[in-house]
Amino acid sequence: MPDIEPLLPGVEILERGALDGFGDDELDRLTQQKRDPVLATRRRDGREIIVAEDDVMAGLRTGIADLNGCGVEAILLLCTGTFPSLESAVPILYPEHLLSHFVRAVSGGSSVGVMTPAEAQIPFQRRRWQEALGDGNRLQVRYASPYADGALNEVETKAQELATQGAEMLILDCLGYTRQMRERARRTAGKPVVLARTVVARAAAELLGI
Repeated sequence: MPDIEPLLPGVEILERGALDGFGDDELDRLTQQKRDPVLATRRRDGREIIVAEDDVMAGLRTGIADLNGCGVEAILLLCTGTFPSLESAVPILYPEHLLSHFVRAVSGGSSVGVMTPAEAQIPFQRRRWQEALGDGNRLQVRYASPYADGALNEVETKAQELATQGAEMLILDCLGYTRQMRERARRTAGKPVVLARTVVARAAAELLGI
């Protein structure tokens, strides 16, 4: 939110979590289940947690229903994962769609490097981004958790790897990556870097007339 709020001046923001109400024991159980696709997020204490997409769907629907009841004008999902259409009386902004359409619009056949939080996500990300970009773009994928200790240095290292391998544009494909990480990656790689959280925040600003 510290990166998003400045792009939405004057907007009251209500937050709900898809894992709200889960205790430590239940969260530990979720991390031990090996099911695809997986999502990377963090607990309230800052520790990273990898969960299956199915594990968050009930909480996601509950949070959306709750926000609809609070009279919000729009709902922004804070995850770039692939989700089905969700029922809501107000517009829902899906970061996956906003990010992929933006990148496709500006990539112009460039070699694209994608950074994702978890190694287990790489095969899924390759399929997803190749489908989004089409055959005209070359694609590389690396992983670097935005939540782990030393995340800033790891993002920098993987950005350098992608640039060295020929990537002409980098995509930080997770809402966990920060503006500071983007600037470090841009400075290290010397390439344009697209940050998911600011792409979706600017789309929300347009929708709300800011």
